[in-house]
This record gives sequence, structure tokens and C-alpha cells, in this order.
Amino acid sequence: MAISWRYNFKVIGGSFQGAVRGSCVTQWFDHDDPSGRGDFEVLQNLQKEYPDQICSTPTACEVETISGIPASNSEDNIQQCSISTGFTCINAEQKNGSCEDYRVRFICPESFCSCKTQWFDRDDPSGNGDYEDLVNLRKENAGKICSNPTACEVETTEGVPASRTGDIVSECSLSTGFACVNAEQKDQSCQDYRIRFTCPRSFCSKKTQWFDRDDPVGNGDFEDLENLRKEYPGQICDNPIACEVQTVSNQSASSTGDVIPECSALTGFTCVNKEQKFKLCEDYKIRFTCP
Repeated sequence: MAISWRYNFKVIGGSFQGAVRGSCVTQWFDHDDPSGRGDFEVLQNLQKEYPDQICSTPTACEVETISGIPASNSEDNIQQCSISTGFTCINAEQKNGSCEDYRVRFICPESFCSCKTQWFDRDDPSGNGDYEDLVNLRKENAGKICSNPTACEVETTEGVPASRTGDIVSECSLSTGFACVNAEQKDQSCQDYRIRFTCPRSFCSKKTQWFDRDDPVGNGDFEDLENLRKEYPGQICDNPIACEVQTVSNQSASSTGDVIPECSALTGFTCVNKEQKFKLCEDYKIRFTCP
């Protein structure tokens, strides 16, 4: 997959190593290639080109060539990736006058990896009060609330936060939801409230169908995003956040033994026949995760 949403990283000088809890890593971004003056993977430009896919204040970043070689092993004369500016490689500073083609990804706070549900208003303050309790919310909104919310918010149906209404209410609970009891209020009546929850980002994303536009005759199996969009117009979102590849018989790509690059949410997937031991790729299919 091209994205992983819950990671644990040891951060060293703006780069990351190893797995650690509490952060998330974006997909790989390849904004530029080394034609012209060099390869410029500038954070400001990446954030414009990929809105909402990079947090405003990354805590670390990583660079490698598009073939998967870490920048530190490329022999290019380059600076480390910067969490404030991104990464650049200048052609004129290289021995052979040309940089490798690089891609970059960033580490973001775990809060960036979260998403919010819709607002739910299952009750009003008639009777004993306003009960936006999680048990009933789940029954009435099947599949719309994650199993383990990380936060919740409550406000009136007019958008006033519960803490500012003057009602005597307990804080929203991740395990039970929210309740306002009429008898506990000065005027014996609660405001009308609504509630929403914060969930892992993966809960709020959706997967496309599986696509199999090619088979491994000729040069190989090319499940590239450009051609997939042409053949399946309107069925793949503008900015996928991840992708998966497996064989048409549902075997994972990593277990086939084929020499293949990782699936890219930006470009899709290819398997080249001549790069394989038996000069023939498996037949693959691909699907994408959309925001």
C-alpha cells in the first residue's frame, strides 16, 4: 500500500526510522523530476498540489528514489529532507550533472490521521431530556460510527458548544455518548443537542472496486492510473490516498515472487515480464482507497 495511517517512529534529525506509536505517514509524493535544474520536492508546492494529504506541520520526512533506493544511498550530493521546506536535488551539484528522480513522504501527528463523523441528533429534550447515547446511536446509524472513537463533540442543533449553553451537563463520553437531563436544569428544560465522533482516518475512507485492465501478455501487466482513469471514467477519485494490488486469484502481490515495485497511489502499478525469473508476470488487479 502507498499509505499507512498508524505508525510509531523514531525521529532522527528530521527523518524517521523504525516503528513507534502515535504518528502516521503519508503516501509517497513525486511532484518533480530531474529535468531542468533538478528535482524539487518542495513542501509548499506539494501541499498545493495534494490538498489535505499533508499536515501543516510535519514532524519528519523521508526521501528515496522512485525505484525505492534511500536518498542517502544514491551517491547524489544532497541535503537532508527538511520538515519545513521538503527536499531538493540540484543537477549542477552532481558529478554527472544530473540528479536521480526522487519522491518524498512525511510523518504527521496522529490527529491528522483522524476524521470526524457526521453530526447525529437522535433525540430532543421532550420527556426526561436529550439522550444522544452511543448504544442507541449505533442501532439507528449502523456502520456510521467506528468501534473505538478517539474523541467526541457536542453542540446544540444551532451550533453552540455544550459548554457555552448554561445547561448542567456532563462531558461527552467515548463509551456512552451524551445526555442532558431536564430535571437538572434551572428552567427544567435542556437545549436540543447533537453529537459527532472522531474516528481513525481509515474508517472514513472507502475503497474502489478491483480493476483489471491488463494481463501479462506483451511487455507485462500495466495497471497504471492514467489508463485506468480512461477506461473507468468517474470510478477513481482525484486524489487516492492508498492502493492495493493482488493477483486475479486473490494472492497478495508480495507473495508471488515477482520482482515488482510498490503500488503507487499516484501512478498505479506495473509488472514487467523481462524482469521476472521466468520472464512472465502474474496477472494482477488493483484497487484504490479514496478520502
